[in-house]
Amino acid sequence: MEEVVPYVTRFVFPLLAVIVFFRCLLPLMSGGRRTKPWAYLVVAGGDRRPLTHWENSIGRSPSCDVVINMPSISRIHAVISRRNNRWYISDMDSMGGVTINDEAARGACIITRYDKVKLSGLPVSIIPVAYDDDDDDDDDGEYEDGFDDKFEKRRLFERIAESAARTAERFGNGTTLLFIILFQLLGVLNLILTAGAGFSLKIPFVFLLYILLEFFYFVGTRFSGRKYIEPELLAFFLSGISLFVCASVNQDAVVKQFAAVVLGMVLLLVMQFFLKNPERARTARYVFAVGALLLLAANLLLATAQNGALNWIRIGSLSVQPSELVKVAFVFAGGATLDRLLSSRNFMKFMAFSGACILALVVMRDFGTAVIFFVTFVVITFMRSGDVKKLSLIIGMAVAGAAIVVSFLPYITARFSAWRHVWEFSDTTGYQQVRTMVYAAGGGLFGVGPGSGDLRYVAAADTDLVFGLIAEEWGLIVALVCALVPLALAVFAFMSVKSSRSAFYAIASCGAATLFLVQASLNIFGSFDILPLTGVTLPFVSNGGSSMLSCWGLIACIKSIDERHRAQSLEYEYEIDE
Repeated sequence: MEEVVPYVTRFVFPLLAVIVFFRCLLPLMSGGRRTKPWAYLVVAGGDRRPLTHWENSIGRSPSCDVVINMPSISRIHAVISRRNNRWYISDMDSMGGVTINDEAARGACIITRYDKVKLSGLPVSIIPVAYDDDDDDDDDGEYEDGFDDKFEKRRLFERIAESAARTAERFGNGTTLLFIILFQLLGVLNLILTAGAGFSLKIPFVFLLYILLEFFYFVGTRFSGRKYIEPELLAFFLSGISLFVCASVNQDAVVKQFAAVVLGMVLLLVMQFFLKNPERARTARYVFAVGALLLLAANLLLATAQNGALNWIRIGSLSVQPSELVKVAFVFAGGATLDRLLSSRNFMKFMAFSGACILALVVMRDFGTAVIFFVTFVVITFMRSGDVKKLSLIIGMAVAGAAIVVSFLPYITARFSAWRHVWEFSDTTGYQQVRTMVYAAGGGLFGVGPGSGDLRYVAAADTDLVFGLIAEEWGLIVALVCALVPLALAVFAFMSVKSSRSAFYAIASCGAATLFLVQASLNIFGSFDILPLTGVTLPFVSNGGSSMLSCWGLIACIKSIDERHRAQSLEYEYEIDE
């Protein structure tokens, strides 16, 4: 019996992982549903453009919410925003200006459907529409004429996605949680039967607490009226894998990693509090930005070198990696700064903040995280500006800077010298990647069993090489599911951009998803010598308390774009608070 159970569970684990992934994926696919307009902007000639956001940018740029492709209109000409059931228009320093009743607009000016508004002399007017604020989930109604044609190409995919989501909802995400718990219980049983006398009883105790944590979070969301918790379920699944990784490589780290999950969920709730109200988030952005810079400054002053990077602060027996916590502040500050009005001043503020963070990471020799921050910065700024020329210049300067860094820092040069040639350095600089590829291949589709692999004896097996460890012990199928979760969250975020009521939520969600995706790519491809090994973690899976904290905080940013659990009703506490 003790030999049969581990053998059978090796084939059950991939099946459960695939079931959990697709049961979470189907509801996420419906995140891009069309959002009902609050008003229409009527352009001369009767062409009506829907206003669906709290802040609607108007201009010639394709990145604008309302595109008016006329030579007299600036790239980003104006912004129409909705606050306190009133509509405001702001001139974005356009060439032709904005006039209201033949007077130049100064600042944010209130407009009504009876005002004569002109953009560079082009007459426009606003027509509010009425709808049922309680209609959160049933989006069967059609938009008024002039709006349907724009979304004709998306309609078939949306209907398929929503049908898939309804099929998944019919079973309920409570069943998905049961599959996750079954996966974890079988994993603990497998460890008990294969570990023998060296097995620590604190491992099943920690998993018991973890399962209770999952259950109570699920019950709490039910009482709060939230139905869509698929991002959290995926995070629970991957965090459970992380606990198994710790149990396999370093049993003493299991308790610490569980504590990090608990703290991460606390951070998730705190972030949801700030993200619940856009105005509160905008006010808090300076606190987050200053806090991030102080953390990086403390890192430069107090950190000790580890594996060539100066990014760890030791407090007694604990070690903290500030750059991981800065990721949350980076995404939050970027979204809150650029959401409402994309002025040159706001752009320069975020650019200076990003530059300070990336420069600090370069000084700390944490080049993997620096790359992650830079790509996230590019995505965040491009989402709001759409200025290809400006971003091309920034990317060109960054590439030149990276070339200089590689040329003058031997530590980085050594890593690049082994890149794509690790088999030639199999006993030196390519030791880790070679062992990762060999042992991962030995795991096959179904793995050799939790706690039974050989890669766990290689340095950084539970952090930088964790994808290979999962492939060896749990099998390639489970490893691919772990890799596909960041991709699924990214697809969800980018699909939901059009339905988001605020650019703040869209930017924060896509920024966080980009960060996850780039980080996962660097970790996975680096351990298999497709990219240089940069020493970054695999989100939720790698051992590390700081990384776990930041991942749960970023989940709050990704979920902020999902209007389904609050929909138009959030219209909102924002207005009540004001």
